[in-house]
Amino acid sequence: MTHSSLAHNGETIRALRKLHHRTVTDLAGAVGITPQSMSNIELEHKTASATTLNKIAGELGVGLGAICRTRIATEPSPAMADA
Repeated sequence: MTHSSLAHNGETIRALRKLHHRTVTDLAGAVGITPQSMSNIELEHKTASATTLNKIAGELGVGLGAICRTRIATEPSPAMADA
């Protein structure tokens, strides 16, 4: 059995932000986070909540799927290993 988790794609967020001529400060303010947090999200130093990712996607005019990817773990979770 595999385990999946949603992970954001900071490079895509940054590319879309630049495509829309938005600054880190502008987008962060519109989303309700600090510019430092936005930068950390883009650099993937910080994981954003689903709510924040939805807000970022909305501000950039795209769906959540455009800025997220599904990470699939190849190892079973500990709970499943004992099953």
